[in-house]
Amino acid sequence: MDKNNFMTTPVKRSSTSLFSNAFIDFYHLVVRMTWPRFLASFVVIFLAINLFFGFLYSLQSDSIGGLKGIGFLEYFFFSVQTLATIGYGSMYPQTLYGHILVTIEAMIGLLGVGMFAALAFARISLPRSRVIFSNTAVINNFEGQPALMFRMANERNNRIIGAEVELSLFIQETTKEGQSMRRIYDLSLARNHTPMLALTWLVIHPIDEKSPLSKLSQEDLSKADFAFVATVKGLDETVSQTIHSNHTYTFEDIRWNHRFVDLYRKNESGMKVLIDQTLIHNTIEEAR
Repeated sequence: MDKNNFMTTPVKRSSTSLFSNAFIDFYHLVVRMTWPRFLASFVVIFLAINLFFGFLYSLQSDSIGGLKGIGFLEYFFFSVQTLATIGYGSMYPQTLYGHILVTIEAMIGLLGVGMFAALAFARISLPRSRVIFSNTAVINNFEGQPALMFRMANERNNRIIGAEVELSLFIQETTKEGQSMRRIYDLSLARNHTPMLALTWLVIHPIDEKSPLSKLSQEDLSKADFAFVATVKGLDETVSQTIHSNHTYTFEDIRWNHRFVDLYRKNESGMKVLIDQTLIHNTIEEAR
């Protein structure tokens, strides 16, 4: 099963609204954009508006005074000065038509600058986590009992207060009536809360008689349409805001009879004082 097709690709929904979902969720759409796409959108919109008003100014050749006769570019650059409220004074509207266009463009410019500034601030102020998950999960014995384990770490040099983690099994099953449906099982954890997440956290799900995994062998899982979804949330002590993160594990991400390598490194005196987070994904196979 392709990991990118399970719980990671947004589901497309049809809308009965008179407007498209993109229009209704404009704010949400802009906030989710990458910075390159956001800045590129700003440049495209800015140029499009100025090209449009430059064209309107050029429809009446004498609407703008102080032109030096270099054609459409002068109307375009006059529009840029008007939209950005620069006004160097060398070019100016001199007809009623020109004044009307300048008035309309000035209002659009003031509104546009405010909107883009607000959206940029919203993007910057959103709390984002820097929690990394191991890209593999292991199934091995822990304290004499089979367990599903993965680990995560806080990449920032601060602490996440009151961190809570949840692990769920999403699996496609068929009911007794023959209806196919996706079921969700909440998996119990040896510990689902920590007062503060500053270093690393090994999350453990004991595979006991109460676990849905106790009835599934490695072969059963290889044939099943399933995913483990891990979520973590907590309070970032630096910005005092709740942050969250999630990760999905599919069959290809699970290692049987493996264990994670130790992240701690020793100094010359033999004491473990350093955590090497680059090893968070590394596992080793244990002899059976």
